[in-house]
Amino acid sequence: MNFDELKEQWNKQAENNFEIDPNLNHYKSVGSILVKLRRNIKMEFFSWLCAITFLMLLPNIDTYMITGYTKVAYYFLLLQMCISSLFYYKKFFYFYKTTKQFELLSSRENLLKLYYDLKFSIETYKMSSYLLVPQGILICFIFFSLGHSAEWADKIYHFGATWENDSSFIIFFILGVFAGLICLVVCIESMSYYYYGKYLKMIKKNIDALEEE
Repeated sequence: MNFDELKEQWNKQAENNFEIDPNLNHYKSVGSILVKLRRNIKMEFFSWLCAITFLMLLPNIDTYMITGYTKVAYYFLLLQMCISSLFYYKKFFYFYKTTKQFELLSSRENLLKLYYDLKFSIETYKMSSYLLVPQGILICFIFFSLGHSAEWADKIYHFGATWENDSSFIIFFILGVFAGLICLVVCIESMSYYYYGKYLKMIKKNIDALEEE
């Protein structure tokens, strides 16, 4: 083999090595989506820390008059919320670490794994959040009772007598619980979609485009 033939083979090999992947735009698109997801995970975690810190300090504000056994119950509920929240944050932390591996963007199979990891994390997030709704309602009950939580709890316990003597209390209580449930459901669904769900759809769209091509 002479020098000219060797040179020709070298040029062909170089051209093949630098051939542009026609699906590169889809991989780059998923890469930019992952950057936004990592940012949202960090942002929500720090927001959660701020919210928990505020709720821990809340009983020390005289305006809300959270004292005695009510204070103990309040912190017990808050502890439950913290432990349950850490369960789904563990899933997101695993996903956060996984997205830093660049080889995830090397094939459609890896993107599919990434997609299902994120989908499972979102489902865990929503499930854990809905399981925390009763604790959230009770904390709001203590929060808005302004020191009357024991009195209100006694009225609810003696529902029949309260309905006869103070039916307006029962009506306002039911309306308050109903409004609280609606707010919590809207909050959970909105946060799960805008922080994670819409990006899950974007990743799926890119995977479908790769399959078509």
